[in-house]
Amino acid sequence: MPLRTYIDTARGRIGRVATAAGATTLTAGLFTDAVTQPGLTAALGAALLGVGFSPRLMAAHQKVKPVAMMVYASPHAGMAAILVAERVASGDVARLVEAGAVTAWTAGVWWLRPASLAKRIARARPAAEAITQPQEAVPTVVDQAPTDPAARWWAENVAREGGIAPGTCVIATQRIDADRTAAVIAATNPGEPVPEISITRLSALMDIPEELISIDPIPSRGAGLRMLAVGKKREAPADTWTEISRSALPGVELMEANTYELKELR
Repeated sequence: MPLRTYIDTARGRIGRVATAAGATTLTAGLFTDAVTQPGLTAALGAALLGVGFSPRLMAAHQKVKPVAMMVYASPHAGMAAILVAERVASGDVARLVEAGAVTAWTAGVWWLRPASLAKRIARARPAAEAITQPQEAVPTVVDQAPTDPAARWWAENVAREGGIAPGTCVIATQRIDADRTAAVIAATNPGEPVPEISITRLSALMDIPEELISIDPIPSRGAGLRMLAVGKKREAPADTWTEISRSALPGVELMEANTYELKELR
């Protein structure tokens, strides 16, 4: 696994341990005042260290940084408030209310994971800023003037307005041999998924039986890409499909290999 995965896993486990330690301290505070001062010190110190030394929080946009810091410090502030209440309040009713507060704090922090939520907020950009970014900064993989014959056929017959799959294009094709080809379909608008494509209509347009056409997700890629295959499934050497994934979609790891016979697009 990448180093970042190990780091995130370690942070998650440390957060779980800290939550358990806080719940233990709050529970002990229901019965003794001896944990109040150490608990308050630990809560304040953890909040200051987390907020003051987190590179992600420090690098957050000024519009979201205060919110991210407040979310990060919320469990520490809640713990401090409960500890103070346990110290100053007494009586059976007060103890029942405090016990409920301890339960709610533990469940809320365990479920919501405010530290992780705060870092996700810190990564966000304000919507207004995202809208005003120059369009040139948006990467695109769409070739507006396709030179590949299959891509041209798809644009003229399938992706046209009122066609089977408007808003899509063929961005890569790979001929396996004289009769077999695979094609990668992409959504033309970044961030949009490839729409549902009617295999029945595609079958009629290509004059190929429906059972010989399949459109499937691509392993390790999002819904903005799909793999079109046409023909009867049969065994294929794994290295052939490894070459397809390498040339058509660099960086995609081959998870499953199927071979199809392709009737020429027309």
